Amino acid sequence: MALEEKREKRPPVTPMMIEEEAALRNGSRGLTPGPWAEAAGPRPRTTERHIAVHKRLVLGFAVSILALLAVTMIAVLLSVRFEECGAAADGPPRASGNGSLSGVARQPPGAGQPPGQPEEEARGGEAAEEEEEEEEEWQRRQELPPWARPRLPRHLRPLHYNLMLSAFMENFTFSGEVNVQLEVRNASRYIVLHAHRMHIEAVRVAEDKLAGGVRVARTFFYPQTQVFVVVLNRSLEVQRSYNLKIIYNALIENELLGFFRSSYVLHGERRFLAVTQFSPTHARKAFPCFDEPIYKATFKISIRHQATYLSLSNMPVETSVFEEDGWVTDHFSQTPLMSTYYLAWAVCNFTYRETVTKSGVVVRLYARPDAIRRGSGDYALNITRSLIEFYEDYFKVPYSLPKLDLLAVPKHPYAAMENWGLSVFVEQRILLDPSISSILYLLDVTMVIVHELCHQWFGDLVTPVWWEDVWLKEGFAHYFEFVGTDYLYPGWNMEKQRFLTDVLHEVMLLDGLASSHPVSQEVQQATDIDRVFDWIAYKKGAALIRMLANFMGHSVFQMGLQDYLTIHKYGNAARNDLWNTLSKALKRVGKSVNIQEVMDQWTLQMGYPVITILGNETTDIIVISQERFVYDSDAKPKDPSRGDNSYLWQIPLTIAVGNTSHISSEAIIWVSNKSEHHRIPAFEEAGWLLGNINQTGYFRVNYDIRNWRLLINQLTRNHEVISVSNRAGLIDDAFNLARAGYLPQNIPLEIIRYLSEEKDFLPWHAASRALYPLDKLLDRTENYNIFNEYILRQVASMYLKLGWPMNNLNKSLVQASYQHEELRREVIMLACSFGNKHCHQQAATLISDWISSNRNRIPLNVRDIVYCTGVSLMDEDVWEFIWMKFHSTTAVSEKKILLEALTCSDDRNLLNRLLNLSLNSEVVLDQDAIDVIIHVARNPHGRDLAWKFFREKWKILNARYGEALFMNSKLVSGVTEFLNTEGELRELKNFIKSYEGGAAVSFSRAVETVEANVRWQRLYKEELFHWLRKSLTH
Repeated sequence: MALEEKREKRPPVTPMMIEEEAALRNGSRGLTPGPWAEAAGPRPRTTERHIAVHKRLVLGFAVSILALLAVTMIAVLLSVRFEECGAAADGPPRASGNGSLSGVARQPPGAGQPPGQPEEEARGGEAAEEEEEEEEEWQRRQELPPWARPRLPRHLRPLHYNLMLSAFMENFTFSGEVNVQLEVRNASRYIVLHAHRMHIEAVRVAEDKLAGGVRVARTFFYPQTQVFVVVLNRSLEVQRSYNLKIIYNALIENELLGFFRSSYVLHGERRFLAVTQFSPTHARKAFPCFDEPIYKATFKISIRHQATYLSLSNMPVETSVFEEDGWVTDHFSQTPLMSTYYLAWAVCNFTYRETVTKSGVVVRLYARPDAIRRGSGDYALNITRSLIEFYEDYFKVPYSLPKLDLLAVPKHPYAAMENWGLSVFVEQRILLDPSISSILYLLDVTMVIVHELCHQWFGDLVTPVWWEDVWLKEGFAHYFEFVGTDYLYPGWNMEKQRFLTDVLHEVMLLDGLASSHPVSQEVQQATDIDRVFDWIAYKKGAALIRMLANFMGHSVFQMGLQDYLTIHKYGNAARNDLWNTLSKALKRVGKSVNIQEVMDQWTLQMGYPVITILGNETTDIIVISQERFVYDSDAKPKDPSRGDNSYLWQIPLTIAVGNTSHISSEAIIWVSNKSEHHRIPAFEEAGWLLGNINQTGYFRVNYDIRNWRLLINQLTRNHEVISVSNRAGLIDDAFNLARAGYLPQNIPLEIIRYLSEEKDFLPWHAASRALYPLDKLLDRTENYNIFNEYILRQVASMYLKLGWPMNNLNKSLVQASYQHEELRREVIMLACSFGNKHCHQQAATLISDWISSNRNRIPLNVRDIVYCTGVSLMDEDVWEFIWMKFHSTTAVSEKKILLEALTCSDDRNLLNRLLNLSLNSEVVLDQDAIDVIIHVARNPHGRDLAWKFFREKWKILNARYGEALFMNSKLVSGVTEFLNTEGELRELKNFIKSYEGGAAVSFSRAVETVEANVRWQRLYKEELFHWLRKSLTH
């Protein structure tokens, strides 16, 4: 700033100046008349006077030179301390001054540049030259410069961040000052850290505890790797500690990542809040930092905001300083060692309710004032207290912070984010009104909370070293969703039963594609990180953990987890750290299994095996073989150098044999070869053989046709001899083996004939989920009514037995009712979906009663089914009524199912209208728009509309969701998974050739899925219809 004031300002060029310049060139003084004209006029020329004048001129000239030097020295010294930098985020590298508080100095427009040339361009030439020279130097060394590498250089380690923020909610900007204490591991002139989409004002580097700074030569952004580079005049010394100070500002974005804003309406007034979402790589948008999981540090946060708001962060507020102008600064306690992506803060005007755990942890739930007043957060608050106590007891490691805040926000890219001490949830996944929420909604809220709380240990306390092992936190959290819910509701049998349909069966659909990937996959750069956050990491990770817990024994597994968390708390761990700890736990109980050797085959290979068991009527010897399961054997393998035959796993296969009235206890066989012979002593006397008992293993089991016939016969005569988990497993395996061509198409349809006698929810749920993709393959075919009639016959008797629920069901959520009510719901859903007349009449009657009385008496547990059925059957007035209710309701659970019901219409004009409205954030929340498009795609009347809309709006959709982890992949999959004609396949391939940006992995998976659908139609559709016609005539 001082330099700018003292810099000589060049006057504008005028015709007069040109004239004067010409005169000087001609030997004339060329001065115009003025105050100095007389002194410069002709004088008497005496020698003495001439000498005296020259002496005075020389003396004056010398004094002027000395004065100029003095001024220059002062200016340079001042610039060393206070030179501002004007680097705009992601701009080109630019020159800076060389002071200790430095960066890319801003100059007054026009200073030292030709007229009309942009200021940035004029001052960037020198920096560009320096940049090119440095690039050439690194090229000569045959190395990438440290800022161009995909990972941060390892020569520095952050120890502590002191971060001071000011949030300006009136114009959605914020300013920040971050002081980072750095430890030097290797000498370097460069400080490279992440910073993205921010404006750097000033940079200072100083050695701790010593006077003076380290001169900054220049600074620049390198957008390709989202880093900010500070180039120093000398190298930082090894084993010394330095302080890096950066002053900056940025926008509070109107999007879903970094530090972003959201809003809600209260009493007709729109109110705003701002909240962070940093995982996986978005902390760099909110403050300059070392944004990789391995760089754990402590953080001290201070947030300045208007007094009408409150601020939250990971730790409790230590002090609040109030200012006279209506602003307040909250200073938060220092955090433990943690990764940047778990840091969090929020500025809002919410209210809260509070509870305290037995160990003294303060738990608060913050939400909109009207939601808190209604008690919508009470359920979440109460189970959170119980779950913290459960996890502390299970892991034998106390919760590590003094408080845990749960923050319910209207807009968020994910269901929730497990920030340490400040977990953020989208409202739909935490607020619950018992008077209008179904069991399914209560279960959803419960499991999301259980998941996020598990992360306080697996993730926050012990963090994966790098993103390739993201499943180490997500797989555990997903597995414990079921374990933790079993703690809250023991009668629901979540881990033993619901896990199968909601996790195992679902992820096997995805992992059965040739385009799948290993659960641990190599991640080189930031653009690769997003693709590891998918159902393979979450659900396959959870399924492998469940398999591991079962073959180790649950008590030994629990002991191993306790050791793992204790050893690695406040640090980072990799998968081998877990394997080693679990192997040691097994050794302590006298078992010797090399967990790493076993589990590396499951985590480092994609896909899963299908075990085929072939028996012989005359002997007790069986042949067990394994191969990789794929839906489309014609699909090109992801790794061409490795065919499916090269895949091999060590498989813990549990086996039992049985007859019409009895099943044996299970035995375990470790299968590690392509084909093996095993003796099963009781097999000759028994009728049939069953593998993968209770589906604890992550694989499918196929049998010879004779054994399948015996199992079908057993299910028909006395299904309860086979466990409920295995009944569900047989249904899922059979449908998927048939879809992939391993089994005749009639086998799965013959299996579900026994369902009319099935009283347990899980097999019905497995059948419903297995029938769904088959239904979507057939729902636009001319013979669809044959399939439809067959399913209705299987459902009819159970539908009549169970009937419809009473409206007052959910007033008391007794545990005993869960299985029965979920079974009733599943059967009603199948009956209405496939066109049972009574089901349709009942739904229409309930909707009509609601419209005429304006009182909603529809039973809570089937409201979504009734809404959808009513919209599909009835006229446009019903659609408009549901649309009106969607806008007027404030209950988030009701809003969700009303919006989904609108997608059920048979009216293509209404579906088109809804698709177009989905992109209006004032009408449909950003995170809900994806669900609207996907649900329209699942509707046979809207599938082509959604596909067309997706292609036309791809640029908008990709811009909105492209950075938000698996939101884009969810959208791509949801819109394309049921395309099944040659024409649609061509459209997909043509679109991929022409589209711009993002989701390449998702599109390659989509192509494989649609190719498999087309292949199935070509090879198996007629075989299926032939059997159905024959079956219906008998």
